Amino acid sequence: MKTDQQHSANPASTQASIMARALIPREMLSWALISVTLGAVEGGLLGVLVKTSYSGTTSPLLINLAVAVVSGAPAFANLISFWFASWARGRDKVRLLSQLMFASACCVLLIAAAPRSLPGLLLLMLASVAARMLWAATITLRATVWRANFPRHVRARITGQMTTLSSLLIAASSAVLGALLDQHALLARLLWLLTALSGFAAAMVYRRGRIRRHQHILKLERQVVDSDGSSHLWQRFLAVLRDDFAFRRYMQAMFVFGTGNLMVTAPLIILLNEQFGLERLQQVLITTSIPLLLLAVSVPFWARLLDGQHIIPYRARQSWGFVLAIGFFAAACMFDAGWLLWAGGGMLGIAYGGGVLGWNLGHNDFSSDHSSELYMGVHVTLTGLRGLIMPAVGVLIYELLEAWQPGWGRYSLLVPLVLSTAGACWFVLMARQQSKPS
Repeated sequence: MKTDQQHSANPASTQASIMARALIPREMLSWALISVTLGAVEGGLLGVLVKTSYSGTTSPLLINLAVAVVSGAPAFANLISFWFASWARGRDKVRLLSQLMFASACCVLLIAAAPRSLPGLLLLMLASVAARMLWAATITLRATVWRANFPRHVRARITGQMTTLSSLLIAASSAVLGALLDQHALLARLLWLLTALSGFAAAMVYRRGRIRRHQHILKLERQVVDSDGSSHLWQRFLAVLRDDFAFRRYMQAMFVFGTGNLMVTAPLIILLNEQFGLERLQQVLITTSIPLLLLAVSVPFWARLLDGQHIIPYRARQSWGFVLAIGFFAAACMFDAGWLLWAGGGMLGIAYGGGVLGWNLGHNDFSSDHSSELYMGVHVTLTGLRGLIMPAVGVLIYELLEAWQPGWGRYSLLVPLVLSTAGACWFVLMARQQSKPS
């Protein structure tokens, strides 16, 4: 494995690193601005908003399912990613990214305007899902941009720097909104409006962005589209999973592991409200702001770890952070130990710090430059399938346990704990097999 010194001695690598550093400032500014917008559509924040501000507009069960929709939207919105990855092949990435940022900001405007009524709840749900779908498409394109602009030996660290800044801004944005929800509803709406304006600014900044070897990448993508036809979307999806055995196994393990992770947030929000009776700000801090803050703090450690190894052994270590976080949440609910909720939120953030790097970059250990979007599209589409189903499953498990025996809903987090543990064990087995000499 090459060290950073060896990479520095390589003239081509040195030139690529110099170009990467020149591209960083505009990337940082645009992603910082759009991160303020993202704070307004974080699943935890909107879940708390739905649970606390729309109760009484419809039945409690439908309110809880609405919580599942908005808290799961960041994940199930990824269903659009594979279609978008195919559609975007051969098209100008800078222009598309700018347009996606602009459209996301428009969705935040709708959330700011949604009244506290049943029609307002439906508008909020639709706008939040649309915003997250647009962001999922943005992430899919961003994978190609970051792969092109940043060399492999520094990619995780540069991504980590951007992720750290982004997470801090999302955490701050969501925390301020959460604090205003309790006593300053009008001011909260105005702040949602300001976050939308930040998204418009991000779109304007990114319009002047650059991508290294952009025309060459577009040419390769168009050749692929011309050779197999842009309409054969699912054939390419299935071909990736059929032909790339290593990537298929990685996706299988991710599916089991991610199924457990995506079942947690929706029932947790319900438990924070119904079992612990926490204020809105406390709920937002535990489910959103503290995890994002600890994500930012932990990213540099995870970036150094990922830069030095393949995604499989990396996941074999990083995945246990999620297991521990869900274990804290489950123990807090079962034993009515409120302090463990804060420990769980912190541990969840540390796990997210590693997870966001693996999620954004892991597919690159299997793909080539011109197939990066395709692999990322497969990855996030499978995430979307989990996100579409599992938050609602988590809520229904909670509701069934409560119907069976009032108070038993507190045990609902044991199911995602078992699934995430099984996925983490699978990664460990894969890492051991990969390390064996062939």
